[in-house]
Amino acid sequence: MSEQHNRITTNSYATYLLLLGTSIFWGSAFVFSKVAESSVPPLVAALLRFGLGAVVGLVLILGLHLRDRRYRLTPGGAWLDTLALGVMGVTVYNIFFFLGLFYSQASDGSMIIPTLSPVFTVVLAVLLLKERFRKQQVFGIAITLFGALLFFSVIFFLRSVAAHHRAIGDALFLGSAVFWASSTMFSKRVTSKVDPLIASTYAMVFGSIIVGIIAVPELLKVHWLSLGWRFWVDVVYLAVLPSVLANWFYYLGVKRIGPARASAFMFLVPVSALVLSVLVLGESLTLVQLVGAVLMLVGVWMINRKV
Repeated sequence: MSEQHNRITTNSYATYLLLLGTSIFWGSAFVFSKVAESSVPPLVAALLRFGLGAVVGLVLILGLHLRDRRYRLTPGGAWLDTLALGVMGVTVYNIFFFLGLFYSQASDGSMIIPTLSPVFTVVLAVLLLKERFRKQQVFGIAITLFGALLFFSVIFFLRSVAAHHRAIGDALFLGSAVFWASSTMFSKRVTSKVDPLIASTYAMVFGSIIVGIIAVPELLKVHWLSLGWRFWVDVVYLAVLPSVLANWFYYLGVKRIGPARASAFMFLVPVSALVLSVLVLGESLTLVQLVGAVLMLVGVWMINRKV
């Protein structure tokens, strides 16, 4: 009995470590995606990140299959599910995400998406899975929304073209949060049928194909020979760590501990993202925004805290 308990505990710790790594990788994605957008249009940056990520994922799947022939190469009977996951979690999410980065700051996106996604996830769980709100979740949602109001208030009170663009970008980040929450809920269904790596990889395959079709006009405008080696290092990093490995770890976490608890790790994303946005991009938040950000994080913690 104790051996089984120790094994379960060890697996839980391993899952938490994977999700911690995921939060760090995703935090860096806000910053380095912004860097990529300085050289190519938003949809092209999204295509390169997830198109290359899909290729890396397929190579990993092939390697696992060659090592163990029982490991499946495809989603089998879950093709439509992985297609839907790709549309929600890759195509639509990243259209909102990269356009949001184009208009706004990386630090804004790193606060909005990770903190509001768990809120939307809990609300969707109540609406779709008929789960009940706990009292602390209601308080947590109220605190998070109040923090969000503080965070956005600074932007909306400024009257300038830059502030207007930033407000548009932040609204797009809100759309990203909604679709990430939707894909998180749906990924629980997909990973109950297929391995998380297969689910995340084929979602990237389908999602990047659709993004590529939409991005054709922008692809024709890119001066490919002028892109330096730093740009390609940035793209490879985005494709391998925040895309392939982080998505795999996240879907694995959803499968093992459920969408609500896995999404709670997203509150660590802003910490790494804010530090990197200051160091790499020179961005900053006002004092009111920092207070709002802290309240958002406290609210998310309350939403996901066990009684």
